[in-house]
Amino acid sequence: MCFYHILALIVVIALVVLVIYAARTLAQIKKTAQAVEYLALTTAEKVEKTQSTFDLIHNVSSVLDNGLFKALTLGADLARRFKRKPKEDKEEE
Repeated sequence: MCFYHILALIVVIALVVLVIYAARTLAQIKKTAQAVEYLALTTAEKVEKTQSTFDLIHNVSSVLDNGLFKALTLGADLARRFKRKPKEDKEEE
């Protein structure tokens, strides 16, 4: 065998290895894509089932951001401080 025959054999073996590797990689990519598709579908179903919970959380956060709730919180805090103040004065005497 001459040099060119050996070189051609090496190139053919390298191409066969490359094709086998590429085929295995593409098969793995296909399996991964199918798994991602399944995950996306099941996640979409779960999100639809929990949509009412997200709506409830949104409503609660809207109430908490409301000015009336902030005023009630401030009032409760002030009442708590006024209740503590006489106790602290008695301890100082």
